[in-house]
Amino acid sequence: MPLPFLLQMAKLPDPFDWLKPGWLKRWTVRQRARDAILHNSRKPKLTPEEARRDHREMLRFLGINALLGVVIGIGVGIALIALDIGGLRGLITRAANPALPLFLVLVPFASLFGGAVAASAILTLPYESKYQEEEDEVSEDDPSSR
Repeated sequence: MPLPFLLQMAKLPDPFDWLKPGWLKRWTVRQRARDAILHNSRKPKLTPEEARRDHREMLRFLGINALLGVVIGIGVGIALIALDIGGLRGLITRAANPALPLFLVLVPFASLFGGAVAASAILTLPYESKYQEEEDEVSEDDPSSR
Protein backbone atom coordinates (compact mmCIF):
# COMPACT_ATOMS: atom_id res chain seq x y z
CA MET A 1 0.00 0.00 0.00
CA PRO A 2 1.28 3.44 -0.83
CA LEU A 3 2.12 5.87 1.94
CA PRO A 4 -0.69 8.41 1.23
CA PHE A 5 -3.31 5.64 1.58
CA LEU A 6 -1.95 4.74 5.01
CA LEU A 7 -2.02 8.40 6.02
CA GLN A 8 -5.67 8.61 4.94
CA MET A 9 -6.57 5.46 6.87
CA ALA A 10 -4.87 6.75 10.02
CA LYS A 11 -6.43 10.21 9.56
CA LEU A 12 -3.00 11.78 9.97
CA PRO A 13 -2.26 15.19 8.47
CA ASP A 14 -0.63 15.21 5.07
CA PRO A 15 3.13 15.81 5.53
CA PHE A 16 3.34 17.45 2.09
CA ASP A 17 0.51 19.89 2.77
CA TRP A 18 2.88 22.87 2.75
CA LEU A 19 3.70 22.13 -0.91
CA LYS A 20 0.08 22.45 -2.08
CA PRO A 21 -1.14 25.85 -3.22
CA GLY A 22 -4.05 27.45 -1.32
CA TRP A 23 -6.57 26.97 -4.14
CA LEU A 24 -5.83 23.23 -4.23
CA LYS A 25 -6.35 22.93 -0.45
CA ARG A 26 -9.70 24.74 -0.69
CA TRP A 27 -10.75 22.59 -3.65
CA THR A 28 -9.86 19.42 -1.73
CA VAL A 29 -11.92 20.49 1.28
CA ARG A 30 -14.91 21.34 -0.96
CA GLN A 31 -14.57 18.04 -2.81
CA ARG A 32 -14.58 16.07 0.45
CA ALA A 33 -17.73 17.95 1.53
CA ARG A 34 -19.41 17.16 -1.81
CA ASP A 35 -18.45 13.49 -1.51
CA ALA A 36 -19.92 13.34 1.99
CA ILE A 37 -23.18 14.87 0.78
CA LEU A 38 -23.39 12.53 -2.20
CA HIS A 39 -22.63 9.54 -0.01
CA ASN A 40 -25.64 10.37 2.20
CA SER A 41 -28.00 10.87 -0.75
CA ARG A 42 -27.65 7.47 -2.39
CA LYS A 43 -31.29 6.54 -1.92
CA PRO A 44 -33.36 6.86 -5.07
CA LYS A 45 -35.68 9.82 -5.49
CA LEU A 46 -39.37 8.98 -5.18
CA THR A 47 -42.24 10.56 -7.03
CA PRO A 48 -45.02 11.96 -4.80
CA GLU A 49 -47.27 8.99 -5.55
CA GLU A 50 -44.50 6.49 -4.80
CA ALA A 51 -43.77 8.35 -1.55
CA ARG A 52 -47.46 8.20 -0.54
CA ARG A 53 -47.60 4.48 -1.33
CA ASP A 54 -44.36 3.92 0.56
CA HIS A 55 -45.70 5.80 3.61
CA ARG A 56 -48.92 3.80 3.52
CA GLU A 57 -46.96 0.54 3.38
CA MET A 58 -44.77 1.68 6.27
CA LEU A 59 -47.76 2.71 8.41
CA ARG A 60 -49.54 -0.54 7.61
CA PHE A 61 -46.42 -2.49 8.60
CA LEU A 62 -46.11 -0.59 11.89
CA GLY A 63 -49.84 -0.80 12.60
CA ILE A 64 -49.96 -4.56 12.07
CA ASN A 65 -46.93 -5.02 14.32
CA ALA A 66 -48.41 -2.78 17.02
CA LEU A 67 -51.72 -4.67 16.82
CA LEU A 68 -49.84 -7.94 17.13
CA GLY A 69 -48.09 -6.60 20.23
CA VAL A 70 -51.40 -5.51 21.75
CA VAL A 71 -52.83 -8.99 21.17
CA ILE A 72 -49.76 -10.57 22.80
CA GLY A 73 -50.06 -8.16 25.75
CA ILE A 74 -53.74 -8.97 26.24
CA GLY A 75 -52.86 -12.67 26.03
CA VAL A 76 -50.22 -12.27 28.73
CA GLY A 77 -52.69 -10.35 30.92
CA ILE A 78 -55.35 -13.01 30.48
CA ALA A 79 -52.77 -15.71 31.24
CA LEU A 80 -51.87 -13.91 34.50
CA ILE A 81 -55.51 -13.82 35.49
CA ALA A 82 -56.24 -17.39 34.33
CA LEU A 83 -53.22 -18.83 36.15
CA ASP A 84 -54.17 -16.83 39.26
CA ILE A 85 -50.65 -15.52 39.75
CA GLY A 86 -50.49 -13.60 43.02
CA GLY A 87 -54.16 -14.32 43.68
CA LEU A 88 -55.13 -11.87 40.91
CA ARG A 89 -58.18 -13.80 39.72
CA GLY A 90 -59.57 -13.96 43.24
CA LEU A 91 -59.09 -10.22 43.71
CA ILE A 92 -60.84 -9.44 40.43
CA THR A 93 -63.79 -11.74 41.11
CA ARG A 94 -64.32 -10.29 44.61
CA ALA A 95 -64.23 -6.67 43.37
CA ALA A 96 -67.47 -4.68 43.40
CA ASN A 97 -66.89 -3.73 39.76
CA PRO A 98 -64.65 -6.41 38.16
CA ALA A 99 -64.38 -4.52 34.89
CA LEU A 100 -62.15 -1.83 36.40
CA PRO A 101 -59.42 -4.15 37.79
CA LEU A 102 -59.58 -6.17 34.58
CA PHE A 103 -59.06 -2.94 32.63
CA LEU A 104 -56.20 -1.93 34.95
CA VAL A 105 -54.45 -5.26 34.33
CA LEU A 106 -54.99 -5.67 30.57
CA VAL A 107 -54.41 -2.11 29.27
CA PRO A 108 -50.87 -1.66 30.65
CA PHE A 109 -49.82 -5.04 29.29
CA ALA A 110 -51.39 -4.28 25.91
CA SER A 111 -49.73 -0.86 25.65
CA LEU A 112 -46.34 -2.16 26.87
CA PHE A 113 -46.23 -5.07 24.46
CA GLY A 114 -47.73 -3.04 21.61
CA GLY A 115 -45.10 -0.34 22.02
CA ALA A 116 -42.27 -2.86 22.31
CA VAL A 117 -43.29 -4.72 19.16
CA ALA A 118 -43.81 -1.45 17.24
CA ALA A 119 -40.36 -0.26 18.34
CA SER A 120 -38.76 -3.50 17.21
CA ALA A 121 -40.63 -3.16 13.90
CA ILE A 122 -39.16 0.32 13.44
CA LEU A 123 -35.68 -1.10 13.98
CA THR A 124 -36.27 -3.77 11.36
CA LEU A 125 -37.83 -1.65 8.61
CA PRO A 126 -36.73 -3.16 5.27
CA TYR A 127 -35.74 0.10 3.53
CA GLU A 128 -31.99 -0.38 3.30
CA SER A 129 -32.35 -3.81 1.70
CA LYS A 130 -34.96 -2.44 -0.70
CA TYR A 131 -32.64 0.32 -1.82
CA GLN A 132 -29.68 -2.04 -1.96
CA GLU A 133 -31.58 -4.36 -4.33
CA GLU A 134 -32.39 -1.43 -6.63
CA GLU A 135 -28.74 -0.33 -6.66
CA ASP A 136 -27.61 -3.91 -7.40
CA GLU A 137 -30.04 -4.16 -10.31
CA VAL A 138 -28.76 -0.88 -11.76
CA SER A 139 -25.12 -1.91 -11.42
CA GLU A 140 -25.80 -5.30 -13.07
CA ASP A 141 -27.57 -3.68 -16.04
CA ASP A 142 -25.08 -0.84 -16.46
CA PRO A 143 -21.84 -2.03 -18.13
CA SER A 144 -20.10 1.28 -17.36
CA SER A 145 -20.25 0.63 -13.62
CA ARG A 146 -17.86 -2.33 -13.93
